[in-house]
Amino acid sequence: MAMMTTLMAATSSFYPEANPAYVGINIYNKQEERDKHILRLLGCAPAIAAACFRHREGLPVIEPDKNEDYVRNFWRMMKSGTKNYHDDPKIVRAIEILFILHAEHELNCSTAAIRHMASSLADVYTSVAGAVTALYGPRHGGANEAVLKMLEEIKTVEAIP
Repeated sequence: MAMMTTLMAATSSFYPEANPAYVGINIYNKQEERDKHILRLLGCAPAIAAACFRHREGLPVIEPDKNEDYVRNFWRMMKSGTKNYHDDPKIVRAIEILFILHAEHELNCSTAAIRHMASSLADVYTSVAGAVTALYGPRHGGANEAVLKMLEEIKTVEAIP
């Protein structure tokens, strides 16, 4: 997550015209300007996340495919084994649902963090980096790691009392 936070924040350096400190505090007054930067960030996020994962696993980065849909492309870039999970419609649909559930998670820690940062007129990219940092904590997104560890310890249904 530290790498993801850093890369999200670094993305702002590619778009200095999106930084209110450089261009003035009214930069995000227009909906289309806000949307442009949000869509850019949403477009970059899967490639950044997949690159972070593959780097951690010691694997080469897989470039995005502009002809592939959002979730299938993300899953393809994440590929770490021999099975092509991005070709399985059930897995793709499950990931789509997980993305929707996470997006519709109301006012959680990372949502509060991005709202606080954006209220200070930080640029969109830096604000998202702050939200990713909040997600890192064991009482928020890091809780998923504890669940995965628990499931690995359980291993089978027979091991559940």
